[in-house]
Amino acid sequence: MIYSIPYVALLLLFGFLAVYSYNHRDDEAKRRNVGIWCALIFLFFFGSRGFTCDDWINYYPAFQKCSFEYVNFNVFEYNIKWGFEPGFTLLMYLCKIVVDDYHFFVFICTLINTLLIFNFLYKRVENIPLGFILFLSFGGYEMSTNLMRNSIAILIFVNALIYVEKRKPLQYFGLCLLALSFHLSAIMYFPLYFFFHKQCNKWVYLALFAVGNIVFLLHIPIFLKLVSLFFDDVGGALQMKVYTYTTSSDLAEMKTLSIGYLERLFTGILVFCYYGKLVDLKEGNKVFINALLCYFLAFFLFSEFGEISDRLSILFVFGYWVIWNDLIKCFFIENNKKLFLAFISIYVVMKMVGSTNMITSEYDNVLFGAKSYEERLYIHNRYSVE
Repeated sequence: MIYSIPYVALLLLFGFLAVYSYNHRDDEAKRRNVGIWCALIFLFFFGSRGFTCDDWINYYPAFQKCSFEYVNFNVFEYNIKWGFEPGFTLLMYLCKIVVDDYHFFVFICTLINTLLIFNFLYKRVENIPLGFILFLSFGGYEMSTNLMRNSIAILIFVNALIYVEKRKPLQYFGLCLLALSFHLSAIMYFPLYFFFHKQCNKWVYLALFAVGNIVFLLHIPIFLKLVSLFFDDVGGALQMKVYTYTTSSDLAEMKTLSIGYLERLFTGILVFCYYGKLVDLKEGNKVFINALLCYFLAFFLFSEFGEISDRLSILFVFGYWVIWNDLIKCFFIENNKKLFLAFISIYVVMKMVGSTNMITSEYDNVLFGAKSYEERLYIHNRYSVE
């Protein structure tokens, strides 16, 4: 629990600002100023963090080796050698030129993320501090500490969604290409332009959601069946390799019943019940309901092995950031609104504690003295279960 204290304190601070923002919801200037304060707090907290979580294990040595002689301005060659996409590689190299310090590079990556998430929330939600809380609780903490490349790609994409609604393909695909230059997973976003703006029939939504739950609860191995169907190689060598990979105790963690599952079930049912109201509130909510459905399907259908389920579902977790904000407005009875807000408050704290209550998540800040790379590497190697 002790390692979670700074992160829970951050949520509580945003919670205080969320109440203030709600009390001044009719004052656009105060709404904007509160949003700016949230962005600055977020930037300070994550932009000046030390060697927190795991990603620095790969990025710190790469940053140290990144040099004029080594890169020779050929970011694609560097990508081949290190497995980093050209956009991220170029960003790393430019940061190295300006200030040869890894923590400066982390700050710049966080600054980019902060600008992107602020721009998204400012346009999409009324209560920006609550938006930051939902962002951190649903994927944002992991993006901000463990997914340096993927986070930039996802946040570029969520800002491209406006062009799905406005049907502007050049701007949309241009931003998707930019996202792709930071992480290859952004390739999943390209086909969404052709159907994400369409309203899914609520009964089709419910049927797909139900199928996902059945697959999850009965542990039906969908992925392995697809591999067997499309890659029926002689002797079954490929199927055996995939089966070994997905059932390995080191690489696969079968999703099980948990508070998180109950929350997803609860959210999916609420979205179905208030489907019409959510769309009536904002035309753009069709996009975020579709995103939530993709999130549920990715999580449930690939639950047979946790790593791929997590990697796919986080690409669409942004649906929570908007839909949970708007679900509050759907309740006609005031007590139901209060109950839902109480549920959000308790759940996000529990979720944050569950995500950060480990020694590798120990927070320190380079402005006030942080453990060195060698110290954190020793701690990680000794205590990490990875």
